[in-house]
Amino acid sequence: MYLCQRKSENMKRYLFPLSAVIMIVLLGACGGSIENKLIGTWKVTDVQTDFKETEVTPEMLSQVVELQKQTHFRILKDSIMVIISNNNTHEATWGFNDEDQTIIFFFKGKQDRPNVLGKLEERRIVQESETPLGTITTYYEKE
Repeated sequence: MYLCQRKSENMKRYLFPLSAVIMIVLLGACGGSIENKLIGTWKVTDVQTDFKETEVTPEMLSQVVELQKQTHFRILKDSIMVIISNNNTHEATWGFNDEDQTIIFFFKGKQDRPNVLGKLEERRIVQESETPLGTITTYYEKE
């Protein structure tokens, strides 16, 4: 009887710390808001186009893709976003829409005109742009 009671006490002594470690790991894996997961530098990993072939030359298509690849952005805390394009830097305010998983941003003084950066899909941001030539889909991934 004494031996069983002692084993029970030893198990209780280890059960609490083990439970605490498991809880911390689970909270760490699931924790963090979407906004916190967005913070960082995002760069283009792929550009796909769906253009009308009769209106676009291969050179023009290549130029459009290269232009898209030159833009990247940094999402910072406090809703600040820095957009870097062709060595020009622009600062904006960003927000996340839980309903449709889109990231929007506003330039200073133009809060009434939201720009859609893209849609968060798993671990990347997908931006679709309609142009007179067709659709450009740009994929961003966090560095």
